[in-house]
Amino acid sequence: MNRIERSVAKILLCFFSGVTLFSCSSEENELQLPEGTGYVSLDLNTNTGFQSRAVVESDYQNKSNYTVQILKDGKVLDGMQWDYDDMPKDMIELSNGAYELKAFYGDANFTASRSKMYVEGKSTFNINSDQVTASVTCKPVCGKVTVNFDSEMAKYFNDYSITFKTKALGDMNISWAKDDTEPIYMKVENNEQISATYSLVDTEGKSTTIDKTYSLSPQKHLIIKVVPTVSSGDLGITIVVDESTNDQNVDIVIPSDWI
Repeated sequence: MNRIERSVAKILLCFFSGVTLFSCSSEENELQLPEGTGYVSLDLNTNTGFQSRAVVESDYQNKSNYTVQILKDGKVLDGMQWDYDDMPKDMIELSNGAYELKAFYGDANFTASRSKMYVEGKSTFNINSDQVTASVTCKPVCGKVTVNFDSEMAKYFNDYSITFKTKALGDMNISWAKDDTEPIYMKVENNEQISATYSLVDTEGKSTTIDKTYSLSPQKHLIIKVVPTVSSGDLGITIVVDESTNDQNVDIVIPSDWI
């Protein structure tokens, strides 16, 4: 084992679980930098922010599930992709230049699901004949949506659901049926306007749809509560929306001939 390999093996042992993963020894400062190169150590953290019975948060907090890459000009460098447990825990020698550190867990093609999500982190760093630490925090690319249909809905409607569309879903959609209970995780951009189409079928079989839009960002939780209302012979629904900011009450009136 040469000098650099011994140094790499030693610093690999410096990683420990928790917020801070890397600790250097004084021997780092003794590394001789070949001309035109430098060294980088890697640091990975997770910030999932979600929990439900379907998507198990602990799976996404477990660093052993992650893949780690070093990229240059958008391409993974040869020999620079590892499972987290196999990631070099010592300084890695690289030529001077700009690089990207990327770590991820899940299917990169994820768009919407009740059972999984995609978590990713990216950061850039530069080597300039020096020693640096590249750190990345992995976060979900999705927001979470929960719908609560009031139990009184069944008294006035035979069926009711909400169909959601996002940029990532394209021509597809994902629906919340009247008996669904688990949250939907949707890939979204910051403050993306997602569409929601309410479909209602009353007890006489008459149907109507209502189109709404809501703002949703990664790691934000959109909660929609739907309650039936009857006033002066008109049947309607009240939609209470919590976009993790302020509640908004929106009354939707359905024509009186529905009753």
